[in-house]
Amino acid sequence: MLKLMSEQDLGCFGAHYGDARQRFLAGQQHMAPTLVHAQQSFPHPLPGPQQEPLACDVLQLGQRATPQQLLVLISGTHGVEGFAGSAIQCDCLPLLEPALQANASLGVVVIHALNPWGFAWLRRYDHEGIDLNRNFVDFAASLPANPDYDRLHARLLAADTLTPDTLPQLYPDMELATFTDAVTGGQYQHRDGLFYGGSAPSWSRTILEEITVAPVFASAERIAVIDLHTGLGPYGYGEVINDHSVHSDGFNQALAWYGDNAQSTELGESVSSRKQGLLDYHWHDVIQARGCFVTLEFGSFDRRRLLTALINEQVLHNRLSQSERVRDIDHEAVQALKRFFYPEEHSWQQQVLFRGRQVTDLALRGLLA
Repeated sequence: MLKLMSEQDLGCFGAHYGDARQRFLAGQQHMAPTLVHAQQSFPHPLPGPQQEPLACDVLQLGQRATPQQLLVLISGTHGVEGFAGSAIQCDCLPLLEPALQANASLGVVVIHALNPWGFAWLRRYDHEGIDLNRNFVDFAASLPANPDYDRLHARLLAADTLTPDTLPQLYPDMELATFTDAVTGGQYQHRDGLFYGGSAPSWSRTILEEITVAPVFASAERIAVIDLHTGLGPYGYGEVINDHSVHSDGFNQALAWYGDNAQSTELGESVSSRKQGLLDYHWHDVIQARGCFVTLEFGSFDRRRLLTALINEQVLHNRLSQSERVRDIDHEAVQALKRFFYPEEHSWQQQVLFRGRQVTDLALRGLLA
């Protein structure tokens, strides 16, 4: 289906958000005009570090406006993780063209930089401090509680600059796995805290909800969604995370299309664990029994380094907010966060592009079977 062994161009990786966006927009221009059905940009209300405009860009490809089989590729849900996701999207655009030319029933929707503010400002969260991947809850109901995080919150934000070696001082009475689950599970009480799910739908959530009411999503008979992330797992390896409930239609479809690549959070197979408010749950409602949603998660470094980078950056961000100073994206804590989620190293980049092609190819073969 896709030419997996086509020459790789590491120039697909942008140096910053604006560069990544320009590469993505330029890639659209090289697609056959007959395959481009819709191009739409959703401007963000705030500018980037260089006062550049920010936007979530959406591209719909295919021979028909309402295809029967639909592939969706999403980047930048977690802002700073967008470097890898954007590169995969740019790399796959020319590789998708032959498949689209050969299959009139196939369509592709590419959602670039769902959280453009976080991408540009090198934050995992958005401009309101919201983790988009904890924001998909019913805000009209009682919000989920995370008492384990509540007990840790003050301790986390009072920490001096941490290193992976000094991190254990924050959890002397628990195991690393327990501490990790408490911190990363999602919380809705502390606006200045980590993994904050918000008190209302975020900007990115409202944009995604607007995107997914388009006719292309209602008419498709089969839908495969791949959300591109970084940060968990072995260095450079892309795990296919299946968050569908065990034995549900989506769970079984993920196994059918991705085979043993698909790792279940519910069964404890995945590098991730089940969490509250995930983007996945919105897509589960959109897809119903017509396909599946998976996260393609690329590993970088170990969990102590992950938590160290996140806590140091959050402490810095809170201090900036209190003093109303402009965020310095060159600050060591910000750059350490970027290095964790985007190791700017050739072998890592090569692995990311190849695995991105491979999993996209599996999705296409499943859709068209």
